[in-house]
Amino acid sequence: MRKIAIVIFILVAFISTGKAQETTYQGVVEKFFSLYSEKGPEKAIDYIFSTNPFLDPSSDQVTAIKLKLATAVAVIGDYSGYDPIIIKEFGSSMAIATYMVKYKRQPLFFTFVLYKPDKFWQIQTLRFDDKIESFDMNDFENKAAK
Repeated sequence: MRKIAIVIFILVAFISTGKAQETTYQGVVEKFFSLYSEKGPEKAIDYIFSTNPFLDPSSDQVTAIKLKLATAVAVIGDYSGYDPIIIKEFGSSMAIATYMVKYKRQPLFFTFVLYKPDKFWQIQTLRFDDKIESFDMNDFENKAAK
């Protein structure tokens, strides 16, 4: 009986949070891209910002990211997957990961800055760029090293 009560408590705690929290930064990124593929970029953006309780998912900045992304995606063709480009870990609590998101016409580049203040990973910064010529790997390497 006690075991059943514990299982029920865990289920209620999970349901009441409204979301599963990821214990690895890779899990956060994989869930982002799973949502991106299955439900679209807007749902993926909603998810990634929901990982950080200090970021308002309805803020003007998040809305601007969604609008800019929707505008870019509308003209670059069909989505066909993603590839990791650079992943840097800083200790056990921070990671910066850049991914190339493949579309028919051209790629997009997403950079995630993820932080784990305690048990769960959260987004700190999300950037994306649709211009290949502005994506400078050396610049990323220099910023990440500082």
